[in-house]
Amino acid sequence: MYFVNKDQLNTKLNYLQQLIQDYPQNKDNVYAFERIAQMFIESAVDIGNMIIDGFILRDPGNYKDVIDILALEKVISKDTQNQINKTVDVRKQFVHYYDELDTAELVPLFDESVSYYQTYVDEVMQFLKSEDVPVTAFGKKGE
Repeated sequence: MYFVNKDQLNTKLNYLQQLIQDYPQNKDNVYAFERIAQMFIESAVDIGNMIIDGFILRDPGNYKDVIDILALEKVISKDTQNQINKTVDVRKQFVHYYDELDTAELVPLFDESVSYYQTYVDEVMQFLKSEDVPVTAFGKKGE
């Protein structure tokens, strides 16, 4: 195992977990939906990059590569990979075409994906546990 900043990883996992919990009651507010949906993608990729940097020693070329490497290395399942990548495919809309977003089209995708983001968190936690990296979802900062 190589260096993994477990405090930073805890913070990012907790953030993603909070997004998952906040999504259902906020998805009807366009601006809240946009932020939460984009941050699902960004936080999952950040977590993936930390794992890749700490354990796998590969350089992903783009956001989908991060998720694909995690699946290839058995950190996450194929089902999780496929569903998360469906959301990664729309990231560019949030970043570059935010003034043209059709949230009515995007909400069903994220409604379907939110459970996979939870699975992503669970699978990452299981991987870290198997690698003997103590990570606690919803732990206090610095724990």
